[in-house]
Amino acid sequence: MRSLPGERTSKNSFMSDVDRSIELYKDKLKELKSALQDHTNFQTEIIVSRIFDNLNSLGERPHLLCASTLINLYQATDFDLHDIPYANGARFDPDKACLPGTRNMIMKEIIQWVNGPNGTDVHRIFLLTGVAGSGKSAIAHTIAKLFDQQKRLGSSYCFDRADQANRRPNNLLSTIALDIADLDHHWKMSFGNIVKGNRSLRTTVSATEQFQRFILEPAKALTTVGPILVVVDALDEGAEGPSRKALLDTLAKGISDLPSNIRVLITARPEPDIISAFKSNRHIFCKYMDTIDESNTADITLFVEAQLSDVPSLEKEWPNKRWRQMLVESSGGLFQWASTACQAIKDSKRVFRPTERLSRFVSSARGLDALYSEVLHQAFDGEDDDAMSRFKLVMGRILATKEPLSMSAHSELRGDGEPADLVELILPLLGSLLSGVDQPNIPIRPLHTSFFDFLTDENRSKTYYVDPSHQNHSLTLSCLRVMKSGLRFNIGNLETSHCRNTDVPELHTRIKKMILPHLLYGCRFWADHLRSSAYSTDILNEVRDFFNHRFLYWLEVLSLVEKVNMASGMLYSVLDWNEVSQYAT
Repeated sequence: MRSLPGERTSKNSFMSDVDRSIELYKDKLKELKSALQDHTNFQTEIIVSRIFDNLNSLGERPHLLCASTLINLYQATDFDLHDIPYANGARFDPDKACLPGTRNMIMKEIIQWVNGPNGTDVHRIFLLTGVAGSGKSAIAHTIAKLFDQQKRLGSSYCFDRADQANRRPNNLLSTIALDIADLDHHWKMSFGNIVKGNRSLRTTVSATEQFQRFILEPAKALTTVGPILVVVDALDEGAEGPSRKALLDTLAKGISDLPSNIRVLITARPEPDIISAFKSNRHIFCKYMDTIDESNTADITLFVEAQLSDVPSLEKEWPNKRWRQMLVESSGGLFQWASTACQAIKDSKRVFRPTERLSRFVSSARGLDALYSEVLHQAFDGEDDDAMSRFKLVMGRILATKEPLSMSAHSELRGDGEPADLVELILPLLGSLLSGVDQPNIPIRPLHTSFFDFLTDENRSKTYYVDPSHQNHSLTLSCLRVMKSGLRFNIGNLETSHCRNTDVPELHTRIKKMILPHLLYGCRFWADHLRSSAYSTDILNEVRDFFNHRFLYWLEVLSLVEKVNMASGMLYSVLDWNEVSQYAT
């Protein structure tokens, strides 16, 4: 019996779909074969899992699978998760890892713990704690780098006291959940189904809810075989208060409910709330840096030699590497002391010779505070009122900002009447204590958080004490000033307002070009600085002018950078400031 033309067309179309499906499976099987040959077990497991998922979906009628069905299956994990809080830039930094050949014993202990057998009695959290400068963060960055290379790093999150606007306790768990979703597609599918159509859940800042809905529930769908490591560095630098307490309580109580192959490495200073939350928990192992069964001396010796072996004047002054031994003995076992001293000795912008700097460092009292004082004294004469005024102004501004800014951004946010080149005069002298001081567009950060702690504690820093709260008034006015000069209608040069931001081509490029960092900072944080400022007529007049002439332009910027949800909280801050100010006057 001859087939009708329509039947032939339908049949040919059906066979074409089948052929394409077969080709897709062949490609996946080739990928599986390659993975097996390369011993990449992680990719093998994922590919096998995907193929089984697809085969199971066929049931008893595999011939009905067409190419579009297969494609839809693979696109099923493309959920819209973009509005879930995520800490950009909080990932580990490979450049901050330990020097090769150092910290071998503790590194081996952590690796064995991660790769050890699963079980109900296995410690789920490894808490590495110690004083500032003892090298905890370097170990965390090294471990994260190692397991990232092995495709076993679920997430890494490095708290930073200088960046608390972005790295805070209430987005730690959501960041971890999103990172693991990139690692395991079953986790991602479950996570996406949980938050789909529920904007309030996607944007929750509750640690308890995030842990239950973003971590525990997706973890039930986890298919990755073998260990998954999560690294949390400098937990003590997370903002103090209710949000940190909630996070600590949630981790302590809920960690045992996670799949047994998930391990969490945490580093922190031994602050009372952290130790209290984690001690006596059978699922948490606490390791103190001063109990590590190895001497820091050999590791610091290797570090110092690697840093200063190309400074010939040191060997000439102290032959047979006596200079190295002098620094190692003076470090007191603190890696950060050795690192800061080496940076300062190599700094070519200082008035002292490298040999003179080394002599002054080793002759001063021991400890980080004494070293910081000496480094600052070499750059700024504590008895020079003009030099100290400029130092405290610039450093106060850096300490008061809500996130790290570059030298050029700080210059744009300078106060009225301040020299345009003030930031460029002061910061290059602090290259051994701060990063970003030799490039205009790199955010300025402390090389170690203990330096900012030192500056803001008058009992420790004495002459060099800096009170950042004095800068909020000036920063409020600076933010309002840059918005006055920078905001305008249609700042993104959009061709039409009848188009969603997500559909605008190259919107990110436009934003980066038109909304410069100092303007974006002003738009995001002017109300934070206002809330911390005392009432003044000059601020009040600028706030009124802002609402009368630039309010809608400000909302447009927040919309373009996906921060419009900040607006209501900022407006409440303005109302609170105005109310408090009225009572104060």
